[in-house]
Amino acid sequence: MTAAPALRRLLPALAAVVLSLAGAVAAPARAQSPVAIGAPLTGEVVLNRDIEVRIGPSEDARIVMTLKQGKALNALGTPRGTYWTEVAIGGQPIGYVPADSLDPALMVTGRPAVGGEGPRSSKPSSPANQPADAPPPHRSAAVVPRAAWDKAAQTPAEGYVVAAGPISATELLTNRKRRGFTLRKGDVVALIGAANGEATLALPAGTRALAPVQGLVGVVAPYPLPGMPPVEPGMLYGIKLGEYVSYAEGLRAWKEFTAGPGSAYRDLPPMVWPVFRKGRLLYEVGVAPFSRLQVDTACGTLAQRGLDCTVIELDTF
Repeated sequence: MTAAPALRRLLPALAAVVLSLAGAVAAPARAQSPVAIGAPLTGEVVLNRDIEVRIGPSEDARIVMTLKQGKALNALGTPRGTYWTEVAIGGQPIGYVPADSLDPALMVTGRPAVGGEGPRSSKPSSPANQPADAPPPHRSAAVVPRAAWDKAAQTPAEGYVVAAGPISATELLTNRKRRGFTLRKGDVVALIGAANGEATLALPAGTRALAPVQGLVGVVAPYPLPGMPPVEPGMLYGIKLGEYVSYAEGLRAWKEFTAGPGSAYRDLPPMVWPVFRKGRLLYEVGVAPFSRLQVDTACGTLAQRGLDCTVIELDTF
């Protein structure tokens, strides 16, 4: 299990991994002085430390407010010959802060797909020791169509799963009656818990069901994300921030992240998903989806800060 303090140390670095409609751009790990780079810092930024906002670009200027580390701002530019950047909140200028107190945000969402399509499942080549007609291996996390997610999310649960293929399940009816049925590939259902290789699911009808965990994949997020354009077709990736033994711990870490440098994710569904590993139910926390180029750029930003970047491949349905 990754401890919560470890994630807290990681969160400031992930201020560079936020959603935007602007597409992917590369940026330095820490904002350099515009005097050094010869260009003003503009666009979406986050504070890398607590800072005093001053009314003018000078240490002697009056302090107008104090902001906390992780606060999302918009950089309006830096007067040449100074080390101060004018910043705004919600489009309203508020004053100046030291240029090196700002981290440029790394914008990493997919471009709108032609025809509004979502991502298409990749078709990995079969390993040499695997029959050519064998089903492709499935990953431990997935993104699913928005409509499927919205239907499942009406049922409160400790994460959601998607069937990677047909799965025989048992619906638990009243009066101890049971009914067999089949989860179809792409069905998204709410997870209540898992033990001894069997998952307890909450069905939209209000009943519960039992199904083997084999073939169930944890759902990271729907696509397209609310308020965002559809992700582009192709293989998709995510960045794992931590792993926890319970949904409650994972959700706490997610709230911590979105309350600070991950504030752009605040209004999105929590990216806390179940993982079935060697008979155990664990929960991973992360951000997704990214294209290969986008996740490489995001990991490059983390590497510049001396931090590891755990990339995961996502199934798509």
